[in-house]
Amino acid sequence: MTSRRLAAIVSLLRQGFAVEREFGTRSLEAMVEVADTVETSVYRDGSLCLTPNGLGFVLDNPPLRMGAFARVTLRVDGTSLPPESVRLRPGEGSAWRTAATVRRDTPLFWPPGQPMEFDLTLEVPARRGEAGVRLELESVAIPPRVWLEFRDRVSARRDE
Repeated sequence: MTSRRLAAIVSLLRQGFAVEREFGTRSLEAMVEVADTVETSVYRDGSLCLTPNGLGFVLDNPPLRMGAFARVTLRVDGTSLPPESVRLRPGEGSAWRTAATVRRDTPLFWPPGQPMEFDLTLEVPARRGEAGVRLELESVAIPPRVWLEFRDRVSARRDE
């Protein structure tokens, strides 16, 4: 285990204890349940694909609660992407915006039942195998951040 990975685990434990102290055990349990639901039901299986800019994928938002997020960060195969290279839009037909524009004063709202499309500007390796994605969302209302990780086969190009 690398020291960076160990630091991330220690940070997660510290954040968990802070949430438990401030909001109580039930809140911490609810956050874990939500995280489990997100991980198993939000990524649209098979949506990871090549796009004109690099890669794209879709997340579904089953009818849970409205999400409001103050920050969006993304990594592909362990490499952090600059916020300007991450475009997203909640709901088909809505305007694209970059992760750089998502802040506490201009949060990203994710309505229940609406998919969230992502378009990532990055150099895609020549081999078209699998890719691992880690998405981190910092909630406006509930600290700490939540994350979703998935690995999928990269499918054929999707044009806009």
